[in-house]
Amino acid sequence: MTAIRPEKDVDIILVHGLFIGPWAWDRVREHLPDEFTVHTPELPFQSLASDAALVRGQVASSVAAGRAVLLIGHSYGGMVISEAGHDATHLAYLAALAPEPGQTTADVAAGCVTDLCNAAMIPSDDGQTISIDPEQAPAAWYHLSSSEDAAASIARHRSAQASIFGEAVARPAWLERPSTYIQCTEDRAVDPGYQSSMSRRMVTSASVSGDHSAFISVPSKVAAVIEMLARSCGASSIGRSPGQEKRLTPP
Repeated sequence: MTAIRPEKDVDIILVHGLFIGPWAWDRVREHLPDEFTVHTPELPFQSLASDAALVRGQVASSVAAGRAVLLIGHSYGGMVISEAGHDATHLAYLAALAPEPGQTTADVAAGCVTDLCNAAMIPSDDGQTISIDPEQAPAAWYHLSSSEDAAASIARHRSAQASIFGEAVARPAWLERPSTYIQCTEDRAVDPGYQSSMSRRMVTSASVSGDHSAFISVPSKVAAVIEMLARSCGASSIGRSPGQEKRLTPP
């Protein structure tokens, strides 16, 4: 199959989820062609507003440079891109939370985050921050990753402000911009049933046979979907309306 050649230069912005960092995308980046410029901002986890402001600034910079923007969020990163992605060309949600208008992270999580994942999130004694129990994290996030990869990732986990869970997204960008949901079919942190439901609501969908940390366990599969989206993004071939779901299959 001949790859679509983008008519426009494409910037790919990869937004990580809670507790992790830009390093989570390293293996995916290794599989992406050099023709794409890839940005991996590091979220400060002080507030949803500040996380979104950081990403919104990167989107604005890319748009000002005349580039198409593929904005991808993983897990909590879906909340961030929903708040920050109104000027992106296309959004993609990788096993991510996709809020309805006015919903908070806590609201969305109540309907999709598994008991296994909830059990691994530990509040501080004063209730100000949330961190991850290193003993329980592998089962929720890394069950298809090697024990070495899981341990290395857990060692780099960061805490987040608990108040993040209470901030609402008034105008979710996925309801206004062309968007794709990428399911992780073996996910034990975000319910695959929720992911399947969101896949039917977005413009296009794809799936990878991976755990919640598919960028570590199956990076080449994640990269293949991202490359396909980026090429279509640059060619303006996936600008459809929500409700016209189309399944994407990487070559």
